[in-house]
Amino acid sequence: MATPAVSANRGGRAVAISAHRGGSETAAPGTYDAYRSALAAGADLLEFDVRRTADGELVAFHDAELGRGRRGRPVGSLRYADLCQLADYEVPKVAEILRLLSGRAGAHIDLKERDCLVAVTTKALELLKPERIVVTTGDEAAIRELRQRFPAVHAGLTISGDVAQTVRYLTRRARGRISSRVDAVTAVKADWAVVQERLAAAGALTECRSRGLATMVWTVNDDVALARWLSSSDVDVVITDRPRRALELRSRLSE
Repeated sequence: MATPAVSANRGGRAVAISAHRGGSETAAPGTYDAYRSALAAGADLLEFDVRRTADGELVAFHDAELGRGRRGRPVGSLRYADLCQLADYEVPKVAEILRLLSGRAGAHIDLKERDCLVAVTTKALELLKPERIVVTTGDEAAIRELRQRFPAVHAGLTISGDVAQTVRYLTRRARGRISSRVDAVTAVKADWAVVQERLAAAGALTECRSRGLATMVWTVNDDVALARWLSSSDVDVVITDRPRRALELRSRLSE
């Protein structure tokens, strides 16, 4: 299947598949091998988290720090070489991932640190057209900045059921500023809603569609759930750790 631009599924286009950290079916997630495997399988997008090391390298790394408790070391305090040594693998550089996927898949950039926004988006635009890039984050201020600086790039606000976001939501609702989770997406002028599967199952996608938002559902892994969301007219992108399996199921559904 040809890789589509990142866009809404309103024209009958098949639901796209975003390989979460490259997937974990054939290699450890978040590694070069995982990303290469997802590309070889035909994933429509590669999802990667973005952080910055102490020596300024933009890296695809999920956790904020290595180790636990008092021994934990923030990624931002480590030089790239030290990060790789402590992680015990070659941590992918964002520039290399973008080169890997250029011409083959879209970039699903999950922003973990707001101060990486300008650098990573600028780098992505050097190699990809804006319509093949979507930046997602739970940071509302980052979405506002993205819309101001890079209006042609897709912006997705992550809405989930985690404690911090729930507290923010309840506080804003109590003050009369917001009535639903989806209000937060439209308030920051994001064009995508990145919806946790639990909220998707509770009906959030219908509200997203009614407001003209494109949608991503995360993180979907079992066969029943994959089949459900891959066949849903309310979903544009499914984010999964099993991109190969998702592609197989999508192919069967289309037949």
